[in-house]
Amino acid sequence: MKILIASTFLTVGIGLVGSMGLFLAAGAEEHTTSSATHQMTPKFPKSDKCTTSAPCRDVIGEIVRVEESYWIKMPNGHETHMRVTADTKMDSRVKVGDPIAAQLTSSGTADAIKKLKELPKPTELSIEKQTKEVEEPTTLKDMRQK
Repeated sequence: MKILIASTFLTVGIGLVGSMGLFLAAGAEEHTTSSATHQMTPKFPKSDKCTTSAPCRDVIGEIVRVEESYWIKMPNGHETHMRVTADTKMDSRVKVGDPIAAQLTSSGTADAIKKLKELPKPTELSIEKQTKEVEEPTTLKDMRQK
């Protein structure tokens, strides 16, 4: 009976240690990815508007239009917008076509904007294209036959 209990504890212990190793490896991979993103973004001064409960995010891109908001096209092709207020800190005046880096509050307001000399090139992903071509309509019956 004692041997059975001891082997159970040993098995559970090995499982816990193994899962911790996977967790740490995943955390290290995530840290590497985020540090690569931070290398492209210029450092912004600390702001009291950026807190743990309302974090800020950094955006890099080109200004594509200025209306009530500034619309930014990021290197990955996505667009986002930000509100610019009198409290927004700017290095210099920006216009359509300028590459910028901005620090956005959780509400979408720009806390700081820096004009860049050029946009960083998007990194090539090693993931295959995620769009798939439609060959022909497939039914459940067709899938079962394959």
